[in-house]
Amino acid sequence: MGKNGNHEGSIRKRANGKWEARYSDGRTPDGRQIQRSVYGNTRKEVAEKLHEILYQKQIGTYVPPQNILLKDWLIQWMSNYAAISVRPSTYISYEGYVHNHIIPVLGAIQLQQITPVLIQNFYNQRYESGRTDGKGGLSAKTIRNLHNMLHQAFEQAKINGMILHNPTDNAVIPKQTKKEMRVLSVEEQNRLLQFIHLHRLGFAILFDLATGLRIGELCALKWSDVNFNKRTIKISRTLQRIKKSIGEKVSEGGNTAILEGNVKTNSGFREIPIPDNVFSMLMQHKAIQEQEKICYAGIYQDNGYIFAMPMGTCVEPHTMRDALNYLLAAAGIEHANFHALRHTFATRAIENGVNVKTLSDILGHSQVQITMDLYCHTSLDLMRDSMNKLAELF
Repeated sequence: MGKNGNHEGSIRKRANGKWEARYSDGRTPDGRQIQRSVYGNTRKEVAEKLHEILYQKQIGTYVPPQNILLKDWLIQWMSNYAAISVRPSTYISYEGYVHNHIIPVLGAIQLQQITPVLIQNFYNQRYESGRTDGKGGLSAKTIRNLHNMLHQAFEQAKINGMILHNPTDNAVIPKQTKKEMRVLSVEEQNRLLQFIHLHRLGFAILFDLATGLRIGELCALKWSDVNFNKRTIKISRTLQRIKKSIGEKVSEGGNTAILEGNVKTNSGFREIPIPDNVFSMLMQHKAIQEQEKICYAGIYQDNGYIFAMPMGTCVEPHTMRDALNYLLAAAGIEHANFHALRHTFATRAIENGVNVKTLSDILGHSQVQITMDLYCHTSLDLMRDSMNKLAELF
């Protein structure tokens, strides 16, 4: 057994191949020394854990594992782990889960006293009546997101030697109800295209229908993403408006902010061809934008966005949705949201024989199976055509 570099605590390799660091944590009322352990896969890993504990003891922030409350551990986990491992928008969602749901119900319970039964009861209660506005329970999707966050926090506590088992491991999560996917029929699609000239952002709607981009990806597109020689466009960013962090000062802009960040997954980074006819329209759109820059010279904010407001600022997702809703209403099309454009693009691709792997790459799906599960079904239009062909045999 080896001593730590600063002679406080000790490190050894256990018979099972794991490494253990031990340190003294005061004495019991009858004078016996309290020894605690942290574990890891390598000597370096446990040495770093031991160093962190000894540092916390030195500056007075150390809390003995059996005494730390769940709320204190979650705040510590958010600061030391989540803050450096998740996207800013995800971090802010986690803040909401911690402060609005977990701390009010479980926060005052010691970390080691959180049991699987407590976790399951917590999920069930939140599902039944967990909304902060008092209007029922959280959705199955939100419960799953909350569970995923808690699982990570407890797993880190387990790795740190603070608990023996993760109480979320066998929790039962409500099943998500599969929503019906809205796809524009060919007739609706053609009707919508007849009205795109009625709105300044009409070409953005057409561009999305021709490429299948997510709304945040569409809003984040910049001219620097376009390869004019290859007639391709690179998808690497997404744009959204998010709530500001609880610890962040609220500026004059209120408690939300525009966030431009990278796409979620490696597969989301992609370069896709722009159809020739759409590329020609893109060049016309660029020429119009250049005229706007001249008209608003001196006050135009040139941030390089392909789809920009008249003064050059970004088009936010809610503004893009408003444009689509206006055009849908003009075309007499009901019950369709922005994601329906992506579904429509993918469905038309399948109907016209596009290879599923190719479509998956265009859409930026992490797995081909996702594309198959979502879109490899027979559309009503295709079934009608097939039935009409069969009817000719009789």
